[in-house]
Amino acid sequence: MQQINYKKNGFKDSLIEVNLKFPALEAQIIDDSKDILRYLHLGTSIPVVQEFYEFIIPTLKAYMAKAIILKEQYNNEIFTENTDNHVGLTLIYNNDQDTLFFGLFGVYDHSECKISVLIDELIKYAKSENYKYIRGPINIPAVIFGWGFMAEGSNKSQFIGCPVNPPIYQRCFQKKGFYVKFEEDRYDVVVIKMNPYNLKRRDGSLYDFGEYEYKNPKKEEIWDCYDEMKNLHMKYMPPSAQISPVHPINFKTHINFIYKYGTESHIWIVYHKPTGKMVAWGHLIPNPFSRDKRDRIDSASFHYWVVHPDHRRNGLAMLMYGATSQKVYREGLRRGSWPVGSENKANAKAAKKMKGVRDRRHLILELKL
Repeated sequence: MQQINYKKNGFKDSLIEVNLKFPALEAQIIDDSKDILRYLHLGTSIPVVQEFYEFIIPTLKAYMAKAIILKEQYNNEIFTENTDNHVGLTLIYNNDQDTLFFGLFGVYDHSECKISVLIDELIKYAKSENYKYIRGPINIPAVIFGWGFMAEGSNKSQFIGCPVNPPIYQRCFQKKGFYVKFEEDRYDVVVIKMNPYNLKRRDGSLYDFGEYEYKNPKKEEIWDCYDEMKNLHMKYMPPSAQISPVHPINFKTHINFIYKYGTESHIWIVYHKPTGKMVAWGHLIPNPFSRDKRDRIDSASFHYWVVHPDHRRNGLAMLMYGATSQKVYREGLRRGSWPVGSENKANAKAAKKMKGVRDRRHLILELKL
């Protein structure tokens, strides 16, 4: 264990001067996934419930994630040796030799001093391992915990993949030299049933989907499609959609989470009949924190859509949305959260066209060392 010796009397920065006396802080790096799991709640507003362990533990192991734990040294007369003095956490992991990713960064009381100390430890670790960049927070598994620090004024209600935090976090990071690498907006949308085969083009003619097949694959079929799905993502999604580290565990975790909490309707593929090739696919992430009176999940993240460039402007986005909306509406889905990179004007326009209202923004930060 490493002693930091940050005393809380006389801590000073550009915002405040703390004149309170309080004990020293210690930082410790742990790498056992089960130990990390014990303290993961410190870094997220989303419940770390036991039924999520089947997704969390394999992801931590796949990334060989470590955690920097912040401990506060004091003697507690109430709990004595049972005192829990763990006060902060951040995950650290990497997927390439240049960038250290961090995630699930949090301090239980949102203390500016403790946040600053934890950031210093993060930077110190990155420098000691010769990384060129630090980027985050990307909270693995992101299908559950999402990414980014929440911008001030965002909707604070609980939703899968949508972290909630006070703005003190990004302020502290920016004071340490971090800059905004990526902004993601989310639009609250109502699920509107739409028959795609009745949709008309601007000239009044109907869209012709005769060359395309829309399909909801069964779980046992999805793995045969993996390579084609991955290739579409890697080649044709914008760079902002690939800002998180790429690892096969991400796809596996997404698929297993969808099939556990959602239905086959939550994943779709579009094939081009003349060639037999996959030309589009997408999925919804069910939100298990919201259910209707019949105990059906009634909201989801409209998480992902990709179309091959040669098949764009053929109405495939409307085919995917329309065919999916009819099925998920029957299954009880009524609302969704649509994530859109803030620079993606076309998707933002589409979200607004679907009566979407922007209600959240999350920021991914980066530091060049």
